[in-house]
Amino acid sequence: MTKRIDMVGQRFGRLVVTAYAGRDNHNGNALWECACDCGNTVVTDGYRLRHGSTSSCGCWRREVSVVNAHKNPAFVAHIGSRAGFGIHDGVNLQASLIPRRNNRSGVPGVSFDKTSAHWVARLMLRGHYVLNQMFVNYSDVVAARREAEERFLTPEVERQLDAAPDSRSLQRVLAVVAARKH
Repeated sequence: MTKRIDMVGQRFGRLVVTAYAGRDNHNGNALWECACDCGNTVVTDGYRLRHGSTSSCGCWRREVSVVNAHKNPAFVAHIGSRAGFGIHDGVNLQASLIPRRNNRSGVPGVSFDKTSAHWVARLMLRGHYVLNQMFVNYSDVVAARREAEERFLTPEVERQLDAAPDSRSLQRVLAVVAARKH
């Protein structure tokens, strides 16, 4: 193990090293507690400080990101618009009804639990599970998921469609629901 370089009091970008904080378990490098100009404290690797990889607590990256975003005309044009998110009143209907590319079961909210060797059906509405059950058969889990969608999500889609009839995300959700019924 090499001798530690004392860096207390040195400045690296927006960070001032205040104290030694031990060694990194992963690579053995010295860790240093630093005070950022914004007021935050952060513990970081001495190698990263000396080589310029870390120069702030993350505040600089956030500031640059905001500046760059406001230079993008497409971003500025859509500030305040919620049309593309698909989230209305705390419910993301697209995520609840349209399967992701990495979905192996073919049904959103349905997965296979290897430890118990059972199929699991889940449906979350406003941060609470309205369906969280395990089944042995795939057909049973799909039927339970579809029943929960009919019971909980169909009224939600209709309510949101009344509030925003021209929403493209709701139109996509309705198309998926209609395709399942046929």
